[in-house]
Amino acid sequence: MNSTNNPIPQIFFIFLTTFESLFIIIGVTGNVLVIWHNVRWNKDKNTTSYFVINLALSDLVVCGITIPMAIAKYTLHLMGKTGLPCELFIFILYASISLSIVNLMMLTIDRYICIALPLKYPHIVTQRKVSIALASVWITGFLSFIMMFFTARATDVPLICEMNKIAGSVGIFFFFFVPLGVTIVFNVKTVQIARNQGRKIAAQASLSKTKNSTYADDLSSRKNFSRQMKLFKTIRVVFGCFLFCVTPFPVIDFIELVICNHGCIPLKVYIGISLLAALNSITNAFIYGIRDKKYRRSFKQMFARCCNLSG
Repeated sequence: MNSTNNPIPQIFFIFLTTFESLFIIIGVTGNVLVIWHNVRWNKDKNTTSYFVINLALSDLVVCGITIPMAIAKYTLHLMGKTGLPCELFIFILYASISLSIVNLMMLTIDRYICIALPLKYPHIVTQRKVSIALASVWITGFLSFIMMFFTARATDVPLICEMNKIAGSVGIFFFFFVPLGVTIVFNVKTVQIARNQGRKIAAQASLSKTKNSTYADDLSSRKNFSRQMKLFKTIRVVFGCFLFCVTPFPVIDFIELVICNHGCIPLKVYIGISLLAALNSITNAFIYGIRDKKYRRSFKQMFARCCNLSG
């Protein structure tokens, strides 16, 4: 990406540094709590737990590596120096976005199989397949790095790299738009199946009220279905936040590469959508905490222990 903007005042970079420092503190703390909850406190571990851990790890890449590198670049720019290569910064940013969207795609497919084929789910989603899926998420991020690292070059505008038009377009398409499309399709399918199953369970419940044993089995089935749907809805909220926060960044990049051929997006707009994309990495922990009592309970216990140790 290139730009032909007027010089940005130093106060703007100071504001960015302060704002992104808060991102680091909140994001690292929240995602570490999510990982700690699933590793240490979650007694009902399932395949979804591993994907949630993986998603938190990809968010930690943003909060613990990408944002600190951005702050370092701002600081060096304020000091009138150069330092971190532009290509490295762009690699980490795009790799983290690829990690998140592919991980969300895996999560959505996992929930689809669980709701569409509940009896076959344990045989379809095995530990080996989950391990392969988790590894493929990080391989995708690495491939994104390779493509961006060897095709981007620095420009005269601070914080901005110029990417090869073909490589950048192909990378954004395959590492973002394709998994995004797959995720949307499986979300729609899961909602449709869940509605049909909900109607069937309700109909069966009305017919089995007079049979105690059948009614008990039906009640258990409804509770299990309700748990799975609650988890799916939480994942949908996470995906919705991802769409809102992250989608503008690759879309703007794609438009500039394909339509504008560099230089048509104001630098402040580009930095703004970058901040919005980074914001996504600190929201997931709050979503889990708001929607899940177990997360809230474990978060409170962990904070209490930290306070006792510091006291």
